[in-house]
Amino acid sequence: MSDRKLKDSLGNLTKAVINLERALEIPNDRELVSEGTIHRFEIAMELMWKTLKRALEFEGLGPRTPRESLKEAFRAGWLHDETVWLDMLDHRNTTSHAYLAEELADENYRDVVRVAPILRETLDFLLKRYDGTAR
Repeated sequence: MSDRKLKDSLGNLTKAVINLERALEIPNDRELVSEGTIHRFEIAMELMWKTLKRALEFEGLGPRTPRESLKEAFRAGWLHDETVWLDMLDHRNTTSHAYLAEELADENYRDVVRVAPILRETLDFLLKRYDGTAR
């Protein structure tokens, strides 16, 4: 794993988390706000597992799947509460592979609000860890 790929992943993930945080600042009073925010979560979560995978490869480990990447990052002590992370991955899979049922939109939005700080915390950890290496 090259410094460049990890740097690019961290840059893309940073943009995605910022976009998610910006979406969460918009009042959730219209359907498109919920759907757009949920979509931004999907993007942030996709980039998060890929960045974790690249960081783990940089450390000499070789996870192959999103689930393996999360489990390996948990074993390394980078993530806390493995169940929450696996739920986030499942949530990303569910919302991105099926049309949102109107009755589930509010529930999905609340889940995104709950987990967005966890994504930010992990991003901050990765940026700090690879500050000198991947910048």
